[in-house]
Amino acid sequence: METAQNWGEVGERIAEARLAAGLSQGDLASRVALDRTAVVRIEAGERRITALELYRLADALGVPLAHLLSRPLEALVSRRTALEETSDSAARSRYRLDARLEEHARFAAWLVSHGHLRPTRLDDGLTRDSDVSPDPVRLARAAREVAGFSSGPLGGLADVLERFGLYLTVVDESGEGASLLQDGYGVAVISGEPQPGRRRWTAAHELGHHLLQDEYHSDAGVAAGRDEREQLIDRFAEEFLLPAEDIRLAWAATETGTHARAVLLDLAARYRVSWSAVVNRARRMGCIDATDARRHKADIPRRGDFLAAHGSQPVPDLETGTTGTQWRKAALSAWSAGAVTAPRAVELLYGAIGEDELPSRELEDELP
Repeated sequence: METAQNWGEVGERIAEARLAAGLSQGDLASRVALDRTAVVRIEAGERRITALELYRLADALGVPLAHLLSRPLEALVSRRTALEETSDSAARSRYRLDARLEEHARFAAWLVSHGHLRPTRLDDGLTRDSDVSPDPVRLARAAREVAGFSSGPLGGLADVLERFGLYLTVVDESGEGASLLQDGYGVAVISGEPQPGRRRWTAAHELGHHLLQDEYHSDAGVAAGRDEREQLIDRFAEEFLLPAEDIRLAWAATETGTHARAVLLDLAARYRVSWSAVVNRARRMGCIDATDARRHKADIPRRGDFLAAHGSQPVPDLETGTTGTQWRKAALSAWSAGAVTAPRAVELLYGAIGEDELPSRELEDELP
């Protein structure tokens, strides 16, 4: 990623981050112990900024320090509207999610360029002619085969996505998710705020965009009326997470007298998808009718419902700070090789462990 070339570019980044945080220039000035006129000059590129001031600004704006010192990625800039004082919350959320995506992309690029992270090459069976309209169901089934799950529940999705060269992390921001295609791999971030089932859906959604080689995608602020591309990706996500054949088999194996709700609860628990996603899927497949679907969706399960029907409740996936196994090994490889400091290693791991929990390392003394 390119570094900002002058104070004017840094000022623009600070102004954007301020608007994304919903702060006025006066608000920001008070948070970093500066006069409002100083913030005005900083944003205009008319005032130099000390290292300490940059640190305070990044902290007050809730963005990584490197975000203020780097140029925005062209793929992101070309697809979003510039923030203004009147921008709505959806636009601000999208910017903040993109800031985390840029940070994740920076980390990935460093790990890859230094040989610690070796992206998995996308399977030839998943590529397609750009002139041919993709079949989302067929793509989902092919992806499951590649991942080693032709049927049945998928494991932790951060690990599953790494099999396709997509490196995901979960961030403490609002919104849904965003992904970016890099040179030979992809990066994605999703919000840790939604319920676990929704987080898995968003992760599968970003995988769909990755497999279709969409350069950049963001779910933040997507309107209720989704366009054709988004609807296609939705179909991919539902088949990838909860295959139609698995639902048919579950219904066929149901004993006489078993209530549909018990089957739905079992599917939601084992496949770790949201309750509404399971009900909608069953309705579209004709397992339940529209009236029953509305009734089931209105009666949201409690913990005891899952325990009674399945014996356990769904295991949460994609908690904030989650990364895949390959990513964690890459970060610790950099640490063991002496390529990063302890604070940097913890940063690359998104705080999964503390500095005192890092593995011991024995580095040879440098030759004179």
